[in-house]
Amino acid sequence: SSKLVSRLERDPKAARIGGDTREVTVMFTDIKAFTSFSERHKPAVVVARLNEYLSAMVQLIYEHEGTVDKFIGDGIMAFWGAPLSQPDHAKRAVACALAMKDRMAQLTAQWEMDRVEPFVIRCGIQSGEVVAGNIGSRGQKMEYTVIGDTVNQASRMEGMAKYYGVDFMVGDATYLKTCDSFRFRR
Repeated sequence: SSKLVSRLERDPKAARIGGDTREVTVMFTDIKAFTSFSERHKPAVVVARLNEYLSAMVQLIYEHEGTVDKFIGDGIMAFWGAPLSQPDHAKRAVACALAMKDRMAQLTAQWEMDRVEPFVIRCGIQSGEVVAGNIGSRGQKMEYTVIGDTVNQASRMEGMAKYYGVDFMVGDATYLKTCDSFRFRR
């Protein structure tokens, strides 16, 4: 992200293996039934649609001042609260998820007009402590990421959303940080 590049320009020593303990909010998204979609369409069609979707979602993550960590197939991992501290990281993540839901409705309307199969996404969000920093192989390949149980919980919540029949699921830590600003159901 441009925030990370700016930080490295100011402090080149920050490009070291390791990291710092931070409180962040992590988001995972996934397209429902993407494997089936991929099986029914030519690879060029799959890539074009995936790029359209990813472009729209990344734009929203950046508008809400999040960091896109990585794409995992059709999934996105993003976080708020690192590399720069954001006291309202949980609110930014939840607001981003709601903006994603609205943008998906717009994309779906367009795709239906174009007579192409729409995507539906799931999302899991959790807040908590992580180690944020450069992970990898010294001098070979490293990436700025977040590691910790909070990351695992956010990923599991995205997967559990399917089990509970919901599109978006947040953990208790995120709920407690945002319940004064958003409405939730148990």
